[in-house]
Amino acid sequence: MFEAQEAKHVHNIAQLTKRWQRTHRLTAAARRVLVNEITTLFEFKPGVVVVAEPLQPLSRQPVAELVDSSTYSKEELNAAIGHVIHILGLIVHYLGVKLPFVFFHKGISPYIRSASIRSRQQSRMPLFLDNKNLKRFTIGMAMLNYDIGYLCHTQGVDIPLHQIPNTLQGLMACCQSSGLGV
Repeated sequence: MFEAQEAKHVHNIAQLTKRWQRTHRLTAAARRVLVNEITTLFEFKPGVVVVAEPLQPLSRQPVAELVDSSTYSKEELNAAIGHVIHILGLIVHYLGVKLPFVFFHKGISPYIRSASIRSRQQSRMPLFLDNKNLKRFTIGMAMLNYDIGYLCHTQGVDIPLHQIPNTLQGLMACCQSSGLGV
């Protein structure tokens, strides 16, 4: 009698495991579809600013060049960062990932802060650039890039430390991960 009940429980556990695995696969597929739709909605395409001229010796690879943000107006820069915040917020919502730093708005201005610090006033950093907050803005962007690196890690994407500042490349690598949503 005891063996029959045990066999029944083993069978029930096996059936439950099969259903859970199927649900997990469907959920992961749905998450991938949602993230792909976000990337098309924002016209999010991979790319690097490339210098047309010199090639690396012996490698025949174009040299990537850093973009000088001082050539763009603060409004353009802040709008682009706003889009990154928006897309990142949607992606983490769809994937169900809790980031180490959280975004919030005070009025129309976006900020980022640690999710664990109690003194929220002192830990918030602006994610907008104005004439007097360059140092705090730089820290805020580092926090944003850390969040993107963390998101990549949760999705099985390895971002080398020296590439963490490449905000859009990190986000795109995450969105193209084969393990996205798993």
